[in-house]
Amino acid sequence: MALSTDEIMRLSLDLVDWEETPADSQIYVPGDGIETALVGIDLESPEIQLAAREGYDLALAHHPVGESARLDFTGVLSRQVAFMTAHGVPEAEAESAIENLRENVSLGAHSSNYRHDPSVAELLDQPYMNIHLAPDEIGRRRFVEITDRMDEGASVGEFVEELERIPELGEAATDVEVRVGSEANSLGTVAVHHAAGTNGGADVARAYFENGVDTVLYIHVGASDARELREEYDEKTLVVTGHIASDAIGLNVLIDALEDRGVSCTTISGCSIGRS
Repeated sequence: MALSTDEIMRLSLDLVDWEETPADSQIYVPGDGIETALVGIDLESPEIQLAAREGYDLALAHHPVGESARLDFTGVLSRQVAFMTAHGVPEAEAESAIENLRENVSLGAHSSNYRHDPSVAELLDQPYMNIHLAPDEIGRRRFVEITDRMDEGASVGEFVEELERIPELGEAATDVEVRVGSEANSLGTVAVHHAAGTNGGADVARAYFENGVDTVLYIHVGASDARELREEYDEKTLVVTGHIASDAIGLNVLIDALEDRGVSCTTISGCSIGRS
């Protein structure tokens, strides 16, 4: 069954029971009759040209590349506040924790060439879209399921072992890493901080730690943020699952759903991790 780009976006939302397309996801060049797709975590100008040359009906990226998905990316950062307040962080403190992040993202988007990759797809008449938040939400829910079934008194090391049972994490070239604290630490209360645009850096992790959370899960973290937190905490823990492997968790669910509906998907740029 051939699908349109609108139907593919709708499919991604249905997988997480959402109604509205998130600000970080967009159809750049619409298409109909899609039976083949080149799918990757990062598909930019070279991959768009590859899709056009090889005759794919769609180039489907995970990460946002331009237009409103880049310019309005700050619209998804409010989820960071929601995640923090759900774990006991006062709303004013949570808003303060993402103030610098929100400004950095906004200024970066404003200075970017938001037309670059979409304009290449337009010139080639190559259907092109990105779907970011919904697959990440699928991955977040998978992490929460593991967190919820951990035994009381479990160690961080036991948590890492359970995470690595996820095929995408277990088969990746990267490992699940403890960037702050130790695997010997008690797992305690866990906050899964994923599917909110990007990681919250040191400020968000600190807000969790100062409000009763023992372990924070990010999928990636900057070196300076990790060093800053290590100087302040040793009994708290920051677990990092790996960016590309973690992104692949939700994308693989989306790819399976597309193939179930007759769209043949060729995976590149990280999407093949964890696929049999």
